[in-house]
Amino acid sequence: MNQENIISVFNQYIEANNTQYAILINGGWGTGKTFFWKEALVPIIEQKNIKPLYISLNGIKSIEALQRQLFIKLVPYIGNDQNKVLKTITTFSGNLINSASKALIKVDPSDLFQGVGVDNFSFSNKFICFDDFERCQIPMKELLGFINGFVEHKYLKCLVLADEEKIFDTDSNQKVNYYNIKEKVIGRVFNYKPELKSVLPILFNKYEKDQPFFIFLKGNQTYIYKIFNEQIENNIRIISFFIDCLSNIYSHIIEIDKELKKEVLFLTAILSIEFKRGFLKSNEAQDYKDLGNTSQFWYQNIDSDLLIDNDEKPEKKKSYIEIFFIKYISNRLDDYHFYESIYTYILSGYLDVEKLLNELEKRKPEQLTEENKAFENLMSYNFRILNDEEFIKLTTKVLSYLEKGAYSIYSYERLFSFYHFFSEKGLIDYTPKEVEQKLFAGIEIAAKQKEIDRRFYENMIHFEVSDPIVQPIREKIMALHKILDQEEVQKESYLLLDVLEEGDYEKLNNLFKSKKYNKEFIAYLDGKELFKILNECSNQFLTIFTNEIKDRYNHNGIKKFYPNDQDCLNPLLELIQKHLEDEALPVLRKFLWKEMELILKNTCETLRIVKE
Repeated sequence: MNQENIISVFNQYIEANNTQYAILINGGWGTGKTFFWKEALVPIIEQKNIKPLYISLNGIKSIEALQRQLFIKLVPYIGNDQNKVLKTITTFSGNLINSASKALIKVDPSDLFQGVGVDNFSFSNKFICFDDFERCQIPMKELLGFINGFVEHKYLKCLVLADEEKIFDTDSNQKVNYYNIKEKVIGRVFNYKPELKSVLPILFNKYEKDQPFFIFLKGNQTYIYKIFNEQIENNIRIISFFIDCLSNIYSHIIEIDKELKKEVLFLTAILSIEFKRGFLKSNEAQDYKDLGNTSQFWYQNIDSDLLIDNDEKPEKKKSYIEIFFIKYISNRLDDYHFYESIYTYILSGYLDVEKLLNELEKRKPEQLTEENKAFENLMSYNFRILNDEEFIKLTTKVLSYLEKGAYSIYSYERLFSFYHFFSEKGLIDYTPKEVEQKLFAGIEIAAKQKEIDRRFYENMIHFEVSDPIVQPIREKIMALHKILDQEEVQKESYLLLDVLEEGDYEKLNNLFKSKKYNKEFIAYLDGKELFKILNECSNQFLTIFTNEIKDRYNHNGIKKFYPNDQDCLNPLLELIQKHLEDEALPVLRKFLWKEMELILKNTCETLRIVKE
């Protein structure tokens, strides 16, 4: 039932005379029933000059305890009741509390009213809300009977907030009692489902005094709604948690670029959902779960239909990052960037502001150099709007820069396409062959900068060239990338040997995490050298390394991701098998080597099949 309809019926209930029933709002945990009571219903009650009282039934075990809670709520209104006994006690208790000796007298105010029941009070201008109905430990028959005594005989206006699905979690036997008595006590039941579009502005109003953040929230209201609506997430507690976290973060990022703010907002929202739903734990605040190693093509490689599957083997369980990617990132790739500082903050409550600002600084676009400014001005279809003098100046300047290798190797395909077009159309004084020579000479020089961009390369291999004329330069770029990447990965790979020699588990763990989906991390290692170092490791570190290897190859995409790893793993496996023939090998050590042998054997077999 929507909020407007509930409010309409609620108004009728308040205005009706001598009602003898309560009303109940039913909804799941966190759906905002209490929020709806405070923000929407309390103002209506107060407009009618009725006093709203709120009592949480959470943990209350007896009718006596409930009476005590109700009594305390009613005490502020005693002066208005026309009961001489109550007035006399009120005057006495007031004088006592105001006396100089009150700090020395340890008396519970409610003890002064021994013998005075709550039924001595007038309920004609009161409205009571009983919340957390399902968490009350009083037997259902007694609880409903207690409420009925007031709504039937004193015409009390009463609202119950409950999650009816949870009422019988602790005692299923209460089900019969509940439904037998409910119909007499509860006159109306509203199944409450919050409407996010209506709730968000109310949640935002909490931050009205913080004008910069309030304006930011209002300006992104539609975007925030879409994020939570996509996830079918209408839990008010989770959304409130998200806004609170974002409020603290925003105070440190007011001056950053609009697009970066959007990244921060999106990441804060989806991590808040994961954390409050229990998929991320506080003790994982430093375990980033590879959430920074994702891209569109990363997931396509894992989930590709081109993978060769063995139908006899069951499909392996998806990793957390795979599930996370499908759930949140796949449709919002442009909005996603992983900030370690925000992840840690959501999970732990501690925001490392300096780290966040450093992460944001790295996201800022680099200032364009003269050569890149010239490149951007020329390498677009807007070159047609240049005057002749500007065009000649830019084509000459960019050609000079590209000959000197001033641009990234990945830019040369675009350069080739444009300059070949300029040459064919007679816009420059060079033949296509001369252009080609200049570009191929320039790219060789550019390669010496040893700058690689793996994401750009992934894009290239996934999309065919639109114009066959640029195919030769595309092939050259890919060849240079492989050489540079191999050199870089070889350096990175040998970090593994250094870490193994150091025996530093944390470094080993971080290294495997950062290279989990890197095709070449293991491929360029010398299997014999790796075995030699492992053979000198302690049992503890040998076990740790085995677990890291197991985790690396424990997903569906290994045949696509690591086709060349067997160049290292096969020699390693052979040496382990030979080593296991040594009868002098201690029992536990032999057991540990066998564990590694089994993992490597299965992995090598899978990789061998795909390569054949």
